[in-house]
Amino acid sequence: MNAVPDIAFALVLVLAALLALIVGRRARPAARDYLLFAAALYGALAIADLIAALHGPSAPLADSVTLVIAALAPGALALALAASFGGAPAIVFAGPVLAIAAAAGIFAATTGMIFVAFAPLFACLCAMLAIAARQMRRAKLRALYAMLAALAFGAAAASFMTGAEGRTAFALFSAAGLMGAALACARPLRQPVEHEGAWAPRAVGIGRRR
Repeated sequence: MNAVPDIAFALVLVLAALLALIVGRRARPAARDYLLFAAALYGALAIADLIAALHGPSAPLADSVTLVIAALAPGALALALAASFGGAPAIVFAGPVLAIAAAAGIFAATTGMIFVAFAPLFACLCAMLAIAARQMRRAKLRALYAMLAALAFGAAAASFMTGAEGRTAFALFSAAGLMGAALACARPLRQPVEHEGAWAPRAVGIGRRR
């Protein structure tokens, strides 16, 4: 029975990853790649959490996967937000960002120094907040989604560091952060104004016929 909350939260994370894949179709191509990469990472984390919930001895492996993804995935989402609200980040910048985040996560997983993994997470959190603040006037709703995503990742990191019970909530907060970032990257659907304009000449023409 103790594994039921872990399984439930892992399934929520799986659902969030699938929804992010769907919503990501409406993102810019440059942002879509980073968003899909992050969704795949959180999907892998959900699988690791399910394995840990069903087989207790594999929990250390799940913790290691969590640390790597906690460092790497927010970096990918920060790059996705930057590409969505502005131009695509240059590869000479994006590559080192992801490489450093991955290295920090691997180092934390192998040494047990958890704070090393969350250092890039908090840096990406600050970057998300800065991007959202700059876009608040131009795209208020999407900027709000980005802010909520950043706060969710901060809550995820805080919950993980509280111990075993808090690590269960990490999946839930990560799911919320992933969905917030996906909604922030998604472009709004266009209104069918073209159809209304296309019918206008016909209406005028019919009115002139006798």
